[in-house]
Amino acid sequence: MRIFSNGYSAQGSFTTKSNAPASFSEISPGSAPFATQFLQSKSLSIFDSNNTLLQSGSQVINGISTDQFFRLDYNNTLTPNLTALNISTETPSQNPYYFIANNVDPSGTPVAVGSTAYNLFLYNRTTDNYNFLGSTSSIQATTSVPEPFTIVGTIIGGTAAFRMRKKLKAIAD
Repeated sequence: MRIFSNGYSAQGSFTTKSNAPASFSEISPGSAPFATQFLQSKSLSIFDSNNTLLQSGSQVINGISTDQFFRLDYNNTLTPNLTALNISTETPSQNPYYFIANNVDPSGTPVAVGSTAYNLFLYNRTTDNYNFLGSTSSIQATTSVPEPFTIVGTIIGGTAAFRMRKKLKAIAD
């Protein structure tokens, strides 16, 4: 679970296709739907500061992405991490929807990947309004290998205080 500066948190997962290398980039061609090169599935859930689920969505299902802004750069080095990220809870029926990006600054302006923190937004497509909700400095992935060539990544972490609190809570549950 990833904790943002204001207490919101996010949890997500992805699975890869059998041809996925240990580190890869998956980037939308600028339109959707599109066939992904390495991802089989991807989902994201957003929670408020009381750990109440606000919204969930799956933008990659069976190797097809419905997110025209999707980007996920996965680097499986000593500490697996997501070096570039633009993911959302968006489905065709959801408005507004949440998204996390490190290529959009808190004002909603697109910037170079990695030149800003991982920012959480609530976006209303009807009004084209970006509501900045918080940020975090890094996102790491945990991996498990339930079957050959399948990687499941879960967005984890948080600021030190929030991370420890959530870990202790998760252990207690």
